[in-house]
Amino acid sequence: MLGLALAACGSGRPRGEDGGAIGQVDAGPPPPRWTPAARADALAAGEAVITKHQCTRCHELDGRPGAGRPYDCVSCHVFLTSLTPTDPRYQKIAANNGQDVLDRYIRNIAHLRQVPSLTAIGRRLRPAWIAEFLQHPLDLRPALDDAMLRNTVTPDDARALARYFAAVADVPADGEPGSALTPAPTPDPDRVARGRAVFEQRGCPACHVVGNERFAGQTAASLAQNPLAPDLRFARARLGPETMVAWIMDPPAVWPAATMPKLGVSRADAELIRDYLAAPVALPPAPPVEPLLAMPPAATHRVSWDEVKERVLGKVCVHCHMNDHEKDVGPGNLGGLGYAGRGLAMRTYEMLVRGARGPDGKRYSVLQRQPGEAWPRILEVMVRRRVENLRDHVTPLADHDRPAYPAGALGMPMGLPTMTDEEIGLLRRWIEDGCPGPTRVTGRPGFTDGFLVPDGPIKPNRGCQLRAPAAKPPRWSTRPLEPAPATPP
Repeated sequence: MLGLALAACGSGRPRGEDGGAIGQVDAGPPPPRWTPAARADALAAGEAVITKHQCTRCHELDGRPGAGRPYDCVSCHVFLTSLTPTDPRYQKIAANNGQDVLDRYIRNIAHLRQVPSLTAIGRRLRPAWIAEFLQHPLDLRPALDDAMLRNTVTPDDARALARYFAAVADVPADGEPGSALTPAPTPDPDRVARGRAVFEQRGCPACHVVGNERFAGQTAASLAQNPLAPDLRFARARLGPETMVAWIMDPPAVWPAATMPKLGVSRADAELIRDYLAAPVALPPAPPVEPLLAMPPAATHRVSWDEVKERVLGKVCVHCHMNDHEKDVGPGNLGGLGYAGRGLAMRTYEMLVRGARGPDGKRYSVLQRQPGEAWPRILEVMVRRRVENLRDHVTPLADHDRPAYPAGALGMPMGLPTMTDEEIGLLRRWIEDGCPGPTRVTGRPGFTDGFLVPDGPIKPNRGCQLRAPAAKPPRWSTRPLEPAPATPP
């Protein structure tokens, strides 16, 4: 559940809408608590879905153990970016892998360092909204580049997770007794105006946006200081009215792990802010799709395999498309995060030209055009990602109506910002030049994880067509690991 943006504010470990039911809020008397049997059933069903979709690879979740490195994406990135040259762990990794490689890893980590904690989110968010978001995720946090994955959560999965979160928090799941929904009243215009004034006076715009509303003193730099702070135009859908008031008055009282501080807001002022946030927000339509589908020009210089691996495939793509023998082969290869996998590995040239498995189980080259496509598949999906970004990533104060995801092949890289024109241009030029392979052996023999996985020339070592791996691995890929140089005393 990469980047599942459900918490009302940032929290917990730095793991890091379609609003759904926007015109409805919780109503009715306090509900009865879950019976032990119903709660146990809801927890068991939800835990099965959590395991299926590997939610703990990114998120803290009700005390469940994380996936551990290297499977825990966020924990791995937080660990690496915390290292300094004087840290013994840095020195040990540098000695085993090379300081240049370690520094390259740290330098390239820009994403998956902060995601919301999902612990006890049922205390804050409406279960019906959770179920809707899981099936139709979109960007809630404009200052955060990462986004929730376009996923394989089914309606039944979403209902099971919504009931799980409700059961953990001991609140009713929508549809349970006492959780009836009624239309939200139209806020009084005078209260909306007064609420906006209180919202601004209390300094809320320092962290939050409300659609594209402009507030004095609000800057991109101030918003970037709190990347997990959500766009509050979604608050009316996400939180019930009483929960919203309680959160504004005292966030830690609603959720002890909240990082939003208690600001001393009176109940009267909290209700004014709630009414302001309950008012509908007008947004412009989404930008047109056609310009986003234009293929960037090819690089003007000849691009080697070393360059395309270093600057494009090895920078982002390999995180989901590692080789079969590595510790974490990635969901794009052998499956994960709810996906079955396509058998596509990109760590080495030999595995890249092995291609991917199609729906029929047959392999095809991602470096060539497929029926009905104008460009090689790998370029098609990188450009397609730019259309998905209309839903997945909206910069602060540039919000718009969020279109549905386009049908067809998934855009890549999933959940992350699009590849740049320069990066796509490098890959395009390399393909147009015939996909030349490596001319020398790189990596270190014996390594089975990381950028140092051995890579080298194969026969044939040129061409974008599908080619099976050598039946007998080349000698350079199977030599025993050479001992690391001794560390000076």
